[in-house]
Amino acid sequence: MMEGGPRPPVEITWLWRRIFTYLASLANAGLLAAVILKVRDAQGLAALGLALIAANVVLATLYLAGATVTDWARIAGAARGGPRDGEGGA
Repeated sequence: MMEGGPRPPVEITWLWRRIFTYLASLANAGLLAAVILKVRDAQGLAALGLALIAANVVLATLYLAGATVTDWARIAGAARGGPRDGEGGA
């Protein structure tokens, strides 16, 4: 018998979103370090560095404010005119 009711869907727990975001951020930080060490062209260094920093900003935004898969399914259902939560439909 489960306490507290049924388990929420995996997306709602944010586990995979956390794992993806942390690994991608670490990879971007490593790439940024490699760019700083290898590139000698100032304009190229600036462009690549800013692109990697922007990628981290996008990841952080998706992690903190991104809709879950269940939210996207509700949005898509509402856009199609499908049944809402609590309504029957066929």
